[in-house]
Amino acid sequence: MKFLIIGSGAMGLYFAARLTQAGHHVTVLARPTSKEATAVRFTRGENTGTIAPLPIVSSPPPRAPDCIILATKVWQAREALQRIEGRYDARTPILTLQNGIDAPIIARELFPDAPILAATCVVHVQCTAPGALTLLGADATLLVGLFDAIGDAAPIVAAIDESAIAASLAPDIHLALWKKLALIASYGGIGAVSGLPVGVTRDHPETRRLVREAITEAANVARASGVNFTDADEEETFAIYAESFAPDATSSMQRDLAAGRPSELAAQNGAIVSRAATLGVPVPIHSFIYRTQLPREREARHQGPGAQ
Repeated sequence: MKFLIIGSGAMGLYFAARLTQAGHHVTVLARPTSKEATAVRFTRGENTGTIAPLPIVSSPPPRAPDCIILATKVWQAREALQRIEGRYDARTPILTLQNGIDAPIIARELFPDAPILAATCVVHVQCTAPGALTLLGADATLLVGLFDAIGDAAPIVAAIDESAIAASLAPDIHLALWKKLALIASYGGIGAVSGLPVGVTRDHPETRRLVREAITEAANVARASGVNFTDADEEETFAIYAESFAPDATSSMQRDLAAGRPSELAAQNGAIVSRAATLGVPVPIHSFIYRTQLPREREARHQGPGAQ
């Protein structure tokens, strides 16, 4: 299968590397100012290798892909997709990998006739240099589902599953997206406010309770949005935080905010707060997280007071 991956950060390079190793034809579309390359350096543990041919280009390639994978940060999604508008078959499937619930909506707005495949992805990768990445831990687990009734996700899921990435069809992708959002926005938000890793926030009953209540707030917004987010789903989501994470774990949003980098605050806590306001659902914890972290986000983006 021919894949076009938009985004040359850690996630984009990881998917490009694993799909190339599985025999698929992959091209990575980087930013217009990026240096082009023909290979990726892949490190796992003590092993480092070069994966080629794997073209990394700075302008959309002429060859039409069978599937487009959007691997940018969520706030870059609209601009990234606009770069390929009108260049390929309007019915080319688009797979979104972003946290939160906004990326598939953006993709559907820009490509009304394309199958939009939303996904949740669990993997820990770092981009160590342009064209180089390190995989920390296990290979990715990918849950994929059609965002709406257009298209068929099964062939693309099967193609990705031929690689080291464990891809499967989600029985309810909207629930999967909301469960992940409830998890990362809650523990990541409390971590950002407190400046503490998971091991500390879950050991103290006060912060542990805040994370649990924040998950309930997000679940209530999901329910008001028509998603079947059950009490059991809440408990399962909280159990990941309470039982599965390493003590030193932090969310990517928390790390970005602490380092003064642009983060996914708007796409995580901000998305929950804005939808809650529209639906009339109280979300005091997420509102507190969003409002207290918004000045840090604005500073990272060099924006003044009042910017969203």
